[in-house]
Amino acid sequence: MSNVLLPVALLRPSCLLAVRPGSVSVTQQWNAVSIAFGRHFSSQKPYLRPYLRLRPILQLYNSSLPQFHLRSFSTTLHPRASVNKSSQITLPSAPELPKKKRQVRIGPLPCGEVSPKTIESIFGRRISPADGNGVLRILHHRRISGSLADYGVDNLSNKFRGLTPELATRGLEWLRNAFPVDEARAAEEWAEREANRISYELWLQEEEGGKKEENPEAAWQQIQEEKKRVYHTGMLHHGPSVLEQSIQEKRKKRLEAAAKRAEEKEARKAKERELIASGQYVRSPGGTALVKPGQTTYVDVFGREQVDERKKWTEHFAKMSETPFKSEEEMLKSKTIFQRLYPMTVFGIIVFGLSYAFATTYTPPLESYRLLRDISPALATTGTILFLNALVLLAWRRKPWWPTMTKYFMNVPGYPRPAQAVLNTFSHIKFDHFFANMLWLMTVGVLCHDLVGRGTFVGAYVASGIMGSLATLYSANLGLIPISIHTLGASAAMYGITTLFLLVTQQQSIKIPFLKDAEVGFWPKALWVVILGMEVRGAMRGKGKLDHASHLGGILAGGIIAGWMRWREGNGGEKIGGEQKGSPVDVVGLFKEEAEGVKNVFKDIKGDGERK
Repeated sequence: MSNVLLPVALLRPSCLLAVRPGSVSVTQQWNAVSIAFGRHFSSQKPYLRPYLRLRPILQLYNSSLPQFHLRSFSTTLHPRASVNKSSQITLPSAPELPKKKRQVRIGPLPCGEVSPKTIESIFGRRISPADGNGVLRILHHRRISGSLADYGVDNLSNKFRGLTPELATRGLEWLRNAFPVDEARAAEEWAEREANRISYELWLQEEEGGKKEENPEAAWQQIQEEKKRVYHTGMLHHGPSVLEQSIQEKRKKRLEAAAKRAEEKEARKAKERELIASGQYVRSPGGTALVKPGQTTYVDVFGREQVDERKKWTEHFAKMSETPFKSEEEMLKSKTIFQRLYPMTVFGIIVFGLSYAFATTYTPPLESYRLLRDISPALATTGTILFLNALVLLAWRRKPWWPTMTKYFMNVPGYPRPAQAVLNTFSHIKFDHFFANMLWLMTVGVLCHDLVGRGTFVGAYVASGIMGSLATLYSANLGLIPISIHTLGASAAMYGITTLFLLVTQQQSIKIPFLKDAEVGFWPKALWVVILGMEVRGAMRGKGKLDHASHLGGILAGGIIAGWMRWREGNGGEKIGGEQKGSPVDVVGLFKEEAEGVKNVFKDIKGDGERK
């Protein structure tokens, strides 16, 4: 075997058909084999095609070689084969191959004509339905014939107006999803057919005679049969090579994966049709997903349609937050009255005792030990309570926390827990409820704090909240209000603080805002009587969404604490409101003082930051 034919022995047997020693020139033999090898190799390595679309190497050294009219046949030179440029090589010229235009018949798509709506979804409105079907037929023909490895999506814009490579690529992706085809196998068969065709055309250019003139195709088939029986020294093969076995195994895996994906897709579509027929789901506006009636969708940053499941999760966590009872009768049967009243009552008594101990033993810290020295102790105390209420308000915004919040931060008389008695007085769900109570706290609460001190104020706040929770618990279990209600909020504590202030203050006038030295008289105890009467009337009517029982409980607690302070004062204890006697209630001045204190705090923080 010549040195030129050594690389040829490394090719597939189908590629060896292109070489017949002694029949054609060396140049023609090498060009045919290299072209066939390049065609076969480029079909398996798509990323090398731009580098393999070259003219045959021997043509670069002899301009007299014929220019074959082939379709992007690639050529490579084996590392052992080299050409010495310094030597003068004279190669015989081969006769020019006849240029015959082959007729390619393109069949219809497996599904027939594609609907105009589908054509518009693939190519847009620039391509008509007829042109779109034509493009899809051509691309599908290239896939099943194997010529897609050579042509790709090129040479279509001249035939179809408005078609761009990007649109053609979209059509190719649609075909691959709709009709899976083993394109690698088709490309391999295409390369073999092209190699055999070139070998046959070269063989026809040889000297004429005998059987070739009578029946060229029969003579060619006879030569191929004889070549199959030729024994090649050093290249004896039995069965498929390792490369062929690997290709077959990978092809088999690809086909199995494609078949599995098709089965899963068909099963998914069948399930979707079943759900739509049952009425449980409907198609989304974009048609890419199923949604329940009433659900909405949105498009994410990647342009994909997503189902908005906020309503679903809201319903899920709301259901988890509900009590396990379906009716009030079932709730009443779950526990006895004693089992519902006993735990919270004992817990309330313990908290009452701790509040009393705190109120009587608390000693204000020295000014040097205070963290926020620029604001008053009243503002520091009420601001801390406001901050705790704000944290609980934000916690209600987290839907996964709803089951925990409803267990401990809401008073449920039909299914009580002891911790509910205190924690519900720091809990608000709605912003208007929160702002109303906190505004009340920052006005009346600050005035009461300045009057009674921090220890008594904090004890009164907690004790009033506990008393309001117990009042709601007892009223519901005695049948005065529905047992299935649930209450929360700092209103009971605010009524207790207000009662304490009105019953112990000695101020008899209120300064009119924005009018200098203008005052109006008010009678604290008369105002307290009006507030008490309104709550009693509301509790007797039993209408509205206000928990009047809780409010009355807070008023009762505030009255008890006010009576205790008056009793202590009468027995020689600390005087109440002695410094405020005769001075008017200045609400505007109070707010200005609080704002100035907060402003000074921020100045100190900023100054510390600059010094650092």
